[in-house]
Amino acid sequence: MRRMTVAGALLAMTLLGAACGDDDGSGGSSSERGEEYVDAFMASSEDDSDFSEDETECFSRALVDAVGVDELEAAASPEEIRDSEDSSLSELGITLDEEQGDALWDDISGCVDVRELFLDEATADAPEAARECIDDALDEGLLKRLFLTGLTEGDDALEEDDQLTSDLEALGRECEEAFQGS
Repeated sequence: MRRMTVAGALLAMTLLGAACGDDDGSGGSSSERGEEYVDAFMASSEDDSDFSEDETECFSRALVDAVGVDELEAAASPEEIRDSEDSSLSELGITLDEEQGDALWDDISGCVDVRELFLDEATADAPEAARECIDDALDEGLLKRLFLTGLTEGDDALEEDDQLTSDLEALGRECEEAFQGS
């Protein structure tokens, strides 16, 4: 069976570090300072992203809107984000509560098809039957947990999360025959 690694499957998502959202008028991504953070997140992902400029901007706006300009300012300047090689929010000193995580997930899901991104990474060299099996077996809750953990806490947290690891192993076992080729 081809082993799926969580880190490999989510590498593209965690490198972006950014997301689409609406400004509620309280200094979100559309504010002057918010725009500086949007630009910083976009610049920090320029060399690492296979996404279009529109998708990257959408990710960046969602991230700024979910975290908030005040929290971003407390954690890092736009220049520090632009120059940062950190791939997770926690490495920048940014944390998200459940409500922020839900908002970020909702907005990011409007930017790109996160399921397709995961499937592309997890089944890149696998038979089509494996991709179909993973697609059928992967529930939205697990996909959301994988994405948010990778984005907010980084690849190490993905690998250290026993529940996520267990859930991915169960997913792999469910599709083991499909990975071996029909």
